Amino acid sequence: MSESSPDAPPSRPWSVEGFALFWSHGRDARMVAPVVWPDVVGKWPGASAPVVGRVAYIGAIANFLTALGDFSVEVTDHASNGDVAFVRWIVHGDFPVGPDHIVGVDRLVLKNGYVIENHIHSDHPIFAELAKTHALG
Repeated sequence: MSESSPDAPPSRPWSVEGFALFWSHGRDARMVAPVVWPDVVGKWPGASAPVVGRVAYIGAIANFLTALGDFSVEVTDHASNGDVAFVRWIVHGDFPVGPDHIVGVDRLVLKNGYVIENHIHSDHPIFAELAKTHALG
C-alpha cells in the first residue's frame, strides 16, 4: 500500500514549514496525503458539507489549486496549543472573482502530529463561487 493510498496511515507529521512549502512550491495535492489521517475532515468556506476522507480532501485541494491559477502564498502568522494549530495566510493572484488577495486562517486539529481536521476560514468571494459548483464539498 503506497503512502498516498486512501487507507494508508499518515507517514510524515504536519508542520508549519511543510504547509508553507506546499502552498509556495509544491502545489501537487497528492503531497498532502502523508500528513492527513484516512478519515480527515475538511471544512471549506461556503461548502454545503465538510469533505470527509483523504480522497475527498485531496480532491477539494486540487479543485482549489485549479481555481486559483497562478498565485503566491505568504504565511503571515501561526500558533499552536496542544493538538490545535492555526496558520494565517495571504494568497496573491489574479482571481476570477473578488480582490487580488485572499486572507484566511486554517485551524488544524492534529492527532499524533497528523491532520484529522482542517477548518479553513476566509470570506473571499472565490469560496462562494466554488461552493456553487460543489468543488469544495
